Amino acid sequence: MILISCATNREIFQAERFADFNKLTVPKADKIEIELGSIDKTPKHKISIGESIYPNEKKYKLETPKTYNRIENGKFELETEYFYTASDSIVRVVMYEWTELRKTNKSDTKKFSKKYDGLRKQLTSKLGKPSFVEIASDTAKSNFRDGTKWLNKKGNKAYLFMLGSNSSDYRKIRLAIYNE
Repeated sequence: MILISCATNREIFQAERFADFNKLTVPKADKIEIELGSIDKTPKHKISIGESIYPNEKKYKLETPKTYNRIENGKFELETEYFYTASDSIVRVVMYEWTELRKTNKSDTKKFSKKYDGLRKQLTSKLGKPSFVEIASDTAKSNFRDGTKWLNKKGNKAYLFMLGSNSSDYRKIRLAIYNE
């Protein structure tokens, strides 16, 4: 599992979507997603992103994101949203969301923990030491949010978080990557 998971994570950190983030445009994102076999699920209605996830310090007017879905390793459903400015088609933030492909009524919380830890390690190797870490899943009796932020002044910024419930075994991982 770890090898497959890491290989899929490499797709997130490829040059077009990570190293050259401030050059990523909607047409490039479309091409990447088509090559990955994703399905375009862009909604017709307005969608925005909260300032707690993406501060939008430059006050960009973001369009409804280009949205894609695909199955990852037969274990997760991955939704990727590309929030962009219409005037130049430059992607300002990419939001990833991993949810479970349900095969049983019980969620596999260990695979979510492995996925979260793998993403956290890769982001740390790319962005350095996190500037914020909060782990609530270890002590929460019910709902929790584990979060890690990389907010250095140079380069890309990221916010990785896992939402869950220890009482129902619900899990969801989200990752926002941006550069301001």
